[in-house]
Amino acid sequence: MNKNRENFIKYSNDLYFHHLLVENERIRTLIYQELVSDRKIISTKLKNAQQYGKSYYEKKLILDILAVDDIGDIYNIELQPYGLNEEILVRFELYNAELLRQQVKQGEDYTSAHVVRSLIISYGHILDNAPLYKCHFRMVDDEHHIVYPFNRAEITIIQLEYINQAINEMTSFNQLMYLFKNEKPYDKIEIDYRIKEAIQMHDRYISSDESYQEYLDRLDNEILLRSRDRKIEEANKKFEKANNEIDHLLSKAKENIVKYIKMQFHEDISNFISTLSKQQILDIQDHLFDYTSIKELKNSVKKRQ
Repeated sequence: MNKNRENFIKYSNDLYFHHLLVENERIRTLIYQELVSDRKIISTKLKNAQQYGKSYYEKKLILDILAVDDIGDIYNIELQPYGLNEEILVRFELYNAELLRQQVKQGEDYTSAHVVRSLIISYGHILDNAPLYKCHFRMVDDEHHIVYPFNRAEITIIQLEYINQAINEMTSFNQLMYLFKNEKPYDKIEIDYRIKEAIQMHDRYISSDESYQEYLDRLDNEILLRSRDRKIEEANKKFEKANNEIDHLLSKAKENIVKYIKMQFHEDISNFISTLSKQQILDIQDHLFDYTSIKELKNSVKKRQ
């Protein structure tokens, strides 16, 4: 079996995860319920089921499924098979803020805006100093242990590396996470019916030629994006190097001008030179030996402004 096919048939294929949440409301609701402890979620509906497709010049929004529950609270879920990094976490935070802003823009009162709950399910790159299966983040005062009274954005991170921390509490949600981490169900207890549905959907998904082609298209897209990003990074490095060289030459030009004027007219014009633009410095350098006085030099600068 080739490597692409091998990765495609894994439960960690985030395209399958996307398919699972779009097509199965019961599993979708099971996941969302994990983020809400004070009430039962009755139903959920999709607000935006983003399709992947080819997008060579845009980064995909950090979004697998955006959905709302029966009271209007918003859920944003993503599977991260390659682990977490700083960019992902910041983009998730900014996306939460954007979802809140959109509600206010559409007429919602600030205090009645629906809560935005995000879940990141991560396979690797474990959070620093947090060897925990589940981390729930919201605004709190750590010193006084006070939760901010109007939290409207929450982020929960599941680190599958630590799934064994939940082995004695194998809830339906944890069974689903176990399936994604270990590529097989937890069979020491009765398997939840929704987990069985996920397995059946996975079997049908990986047998679909259309799904496999979508996966290959996604890989092509990622290769193009990485190539583009690498070219941009190389161009930025060249640009930065050129700017550094220009800055060095400009610094030497200023130094030479100050030295020449001090030697020729016995006056230090360092402060004056430090206020000039790059172009003004170059103009002075071009005519440096033509000036008969400092006054003439300064007047020439004024004329060219």
